Amino acid sequence: MVPLIYVINLDRDTERMASIHDNLTRLGLGYKRLPAVMGKDVSDWENLIDIPAYAWRNRLDMPRTGEVGCYLSHLKAMETFLQTEAPWCVILEDDVEVLPACTEVLRSLAEKDDWDLVKLFNFHSGMPVKKRELTGGHHLVVHLTRTTSSAAYVMNRRAAETLLKSMRPITEQVDHALDRPWETGLRTRGIRPMPVVLATVAHTTSTIDYQDKGKIRRPLGKSLKLFLGRAKKEICRFGYGLYDSIRT
Repeated sequence: MVPLIYVINLDRDTERMASIHDNLTRLGLGYKRLPAVMGKDVSDWENLIDIPAYAWRNRLDMPRTGEVGCYLSHLKAMETFLQTEAPWCVILEDDVEVLPACTEVLRSLAEKDDWDLVKLFNFHSGMPVKKRELTGGHHLVVHLTRTTSSAAYVMNRRAAETLLKSMRPITEQVDHALDRPWETGLRTRGIRPMPVVLATVAHTTSTIDYQDKGKIRRPLGKSLKLFLGRAKKEICRFGYGLYDSIRT
């Protein structure tokens, strides 16, 4: 069973859309394009943010409008998915390349109810612990340390319903908000080796300005709070990951 596939794409990013369209078409995978949210066009977007919590958890005190748009686009994808009767779906950003092995990996995921959200791509190794073997030498894993990226993931209805609650208001960037299983109780997993990679267009086009405008100078107190907040998060992640790696 191949699930619904949603591709998040800004209207202006035609090159990225053409790239992933060709990719998915070659693999015989159908998809639905979801127009991404343009953050600067969202009225009163500041009201969607828990400003004290965001300042505590992030280098900047407020997110950029592009980051807000990306965040809201993923929430939109979850809401769209829950309007269907499908048990699970794939959410892709438009700058990825789905590898041929991914189709069989998705079929393997459907064989057992032992996950809620599965990252198909992520940065950082995450210290993976194997949960079960999938097809073609792939494994379903639990990460004990941080991984980042919201570029490609699978979720079931429980994950979508849970995240639509836990991700409001905005307190951090979307890839971090997706990955807080010690708070949400979700069975968050990864795949090794990963069946999705970044496409060439990810390096040749830019849709959201994540780059810093010069070096950020933070007061010592802010830096210390940020360090302590992240340390606490990683201790929680590691402890929950150990528990999750052994539970059935």
